[in-house]
Amino acid sequence: MEQLSVLPTKAVAPSLLRRAASLLVAIPLVCFVALLLTYTVNVPWMDDLDAFLNFIVGYTDARTTAEKLDWLLRPNNEHRILIAKLITLGMYDLTGEVNFRWLIFIAFGFLLGILGLFYRVFRSIKLPLLAFAPVPFLLLQPQHYLTSIWAITGLQHQVVVFLTFSAIYLLAGRGRERFAGATVLQLLASLSMSNGLFGWVAGAVVLTLQQHWRRLGVWLAIGIATIIFYFHDFSSPQGNETSFSFFLKYPYLVFSGFFTFTGALFDFFPKYSIFWRSVLPTLAGLVVIPTMLWFLWQMNWETISFRRSGSSGWSSVGRTEDALQKRRYFFTGCYAFLMVNAVIVAFLRPRFGYSVMLVSNYMLYPAVLVVLLYLNGLSEFRVGRTVTQWFRVGMVLSILVWGVSYMRHWPKVSQRRQMLLSFAFDQQHNQVGLGATPGTPFADMARQVINETIKRGMYTYPAEIATLFEPVLRPATRTLPPDPLLKLERIDNEYSTVVQTPNWSPPAATRQAYVVAVSDRWTFLFPTESYFAPGPFFLNRPVPGLRAEVIRGMLHPGTYRIGMLILPGNTQPVRFGKQTITVP
Repeated sequence: MEQLSVLPTKAVAPSLLRRAASLLVAIPLVCFVALLLTYTVNVPWMDDLDAFLNFIVGYTDARTTAEKLDWLLRPNNEHRILIAKLITLGMYDLTGEVNFRWLIFIAFGFLLGILGLFYRVFRSIKLPLLAFAPVPFLLLQPQHYLTSIWAITGLQHQVVVFLTFSAIYLLAGRGRERFAGATVLQLLASLSMSNGLFGWVAGAVVLTLQQHWRRLGVWLAIGIATIIFYFHDFSSPQGNETSFSFFLKYPYLVFSGFFTFTGALFDFFPKYSIFWRSVLPTLAGLVVIPTMLWFLWQMNWETISFRRSGSSGWSSVGRTEDALQKRRYFFTGCYAFLMVNAVIVAFLRPRFGYSVMLVSNYMLYPAVLVVLLYLNGLSEFRVGRTVTQWFRVGMVLSILVWGVSYMRHWPKVSQRRQMLLSFAFDQQHNQVGLGATPGTPFADMARQVINETIKRGMYTYPAEIATLFEPVLRPATRTLPPDPLLKLERIDNEYSTVVQTPNWSPPAATRQAYVVAVSDRWTFLFPTESYFAPGPFFLNRPVPGLRAEVIRGMLHPGTYRIGMLILPGNTQPVRFGKQTITVP
């Protein structure tokens, strides 16, 4: 079989090509690992508190096996998260604590599992390693950072995609053992996040194409039973019943949302208004979906033509065609899973605002879809000039996506780290800060579970809080006189107060800045946004002024002096202006 020829082999030694291919595959992997090591912190955020800390307290306090099983299987919001809880339990049994940084690294292991599964499919095509290089560039980039550096989302989305795709991969082959393994994996996927249930649809598509009617019946029976179990004790429909009325009122938003979501890998302009921001992803979706449909027609028209009467959908041409057939089943099943997921997202989520179609939590799915299309093209073309052209297009697009993603989202990853550390300080010193509003049931739960897990040694705040903030935010800080050089402006809205410093440039060495809100009892920190524009972040340019949003709902009642905390290396890190905020 003729192989992919991207570079002239007479001019370039094969060993040099192999080293170049290995380097290209390694670059996105090394950069992504460095990103995680640098910016992940051991701080829970919002749903993490209930999903991990409240769970481990409840599970360890449970006295019977039935109670422990209930803690493992009970829903958290819209999802059951069995795998996430089992991982948390295993971590606690091994180390005696719950560490969110390590939970994120474990979730990254499932992302590597997805990459490994794609590599296994690629190896069956028997092309040089160089042809695989676009895949890690498309997959290992920070556009989906809210999945990659947030424990709860990482242990949902990445886990479900890996388990579901692995189940489809097993179904695509022959043998009862593979069917049994696929069923177990699909059960785990279903109990790890609600969209794992879509894998039953994908598996049914594969088994139908294979004409395995008996296995299809077993698969559907187990799937239906799993779905009934999954929803039997949900306390409420989570407001999803309003999505139908939203669809009747705005059907065009649901229709366009489907294409925006499926093309969201090309969300290159996140700072634009949502209309202009969504133009390129929507146009990309209008290319991605027809391309996928063309591949589905090509694969399954030939699949049907291969069949003999009464056969199970496998060709008898030989091992090479069997491998092709297996890949076709795999791609078809994965597309089915992703399309059901895209339809559900487009139907249920636009009522929260159209920008949800491009939210980072969901961006793993469009990335995976484009990876599948690229591998599908390699599989179908395989030889000659067409596959070479396909590789070149894939290489250019993947490096473009990777580069734009780092340029746009690397600063956001850094900003999130600063946010989590400052809000962890607020939680530790003010009993509120990790996404809760004082006086709400969630704030009460957060306070109780954080205090209880710290008391039991199950959780410890990161050391950065003590080293960064506590030395400069002593009680004596509250009595500092106003700095006449610090001019603060405030802009009030319904939710928050925006504090900014017009025409004042902090020292060039500054890399972190926070708004400080201080009363006679409480000290709150709010991170600034100013250092996370491309110029200051990448080129270390000074910023013309500082800007931060003080969330009034986080503040306890009282009158707060407003100032700035500038780190590092300043002789006077805390400076106050004359502005105050009063919370009744």
